[in-house]
Amino acid sequence: MPRYYIDVRSHFGRNEDVDGVELPDVATAKTEALRLGKNLLEGCAELSPDYSSQIVIEIVDEELRPVLAIPYAEIAKQPQPIS
Repeated sequence: MPRYYIDVRSHFGRNEDVDGVELPDVATAKTEALRLGKNLLEGCAELSPDYSSQIVIEIVDEELRPVLAIPYAEIAKQPQPIS
């Protein structure tokens, strides 16, 4: 199974996933990245739009090639889970 790394890039720098996770495909990696992104948004709720709009989650494959970038706007529009 391929390994994907889910990195976060923002105004404050880059947080690289050094361990990665084995997932069956890019679509599953995107689902995992969006789940992580929702947790990230909770911590960024008080950031000004100038900063939050610069957040991008990047999915990198096991050969360290970027395969997908998910901007803040796409993360933010995902439905909230019902509590």
